[in-house]
Amino acid sequence: MLDVALVSLITDMSEKAGVEGTIEYWMRVGENMAKRIGKEAYVGWPSFNVALREGRTGFSIEGDIQALTDLAITDVDGDVVGYLYALKECCFVPTIERTRLSVGALPRADKAVAEEYNNSVHDIAVCNFCVIHEKFRQEASKNITVAGQVLDCLMLATRGFSGETKISEDNLKKIAMNPEYVRSLLRNYDCVYAVLMKGARLDKEA
Repeated sequence: MLDVALVSLITDMSEKAGVEGTIEYWMRVGENMAKRIGKEAYVGWPSFNVALREGRTGFSIEGDIQALTDLAITDVDGDVVGYLYALKECCFVPTIERTRLSVGALPRADKAVAEEYNNSVHDIAVCNFCVIHEKFRQEASKNITVAGQVLDCLMLATRGFSGETKISEDNLKKIAMNPEYVRSLLRNYDCVYAVLMKGARLDKEA
């Protein structure tokens, strides 16, 4: 019942505030979620990754997130300044599944919101809920420090309920990551993103 009501809200917002207004609303939702979680500090990446694995970080609210520790991001000095992380299953998948079972399909507003977000903000959304995810991660990163450094988050790849995928070429260039390799990660994950120290001078800048 609540799932169907949530999806109905998307249609209602789009009709009353327009697609742009719906995007703005979902971005505020993501931002406010991050603010409620508060600040966190870790002495280094190992402690951050352990906390994430045990569900003790702000990012953990999204579900089963894996730290891909074999995919470290290094700076010009060879120091690790971040890692790739992957969401096993989007937390909105149960909502989408129950909505399809009860009313047959997601509303057209879902696709309209995603398309407008891709055209005007960042070409990474496979559904309207991606708007919440990206804004939440960006804001949550600002409240987390590792070794005294504030973090940044870059969305890299997403996979939709029907198997469609999106790859952020611009963000992948920032960390010198191969797009096809990241796309292959979507065989096992719904979403892949990078968390790294804000302002780090990466290898590609040397």
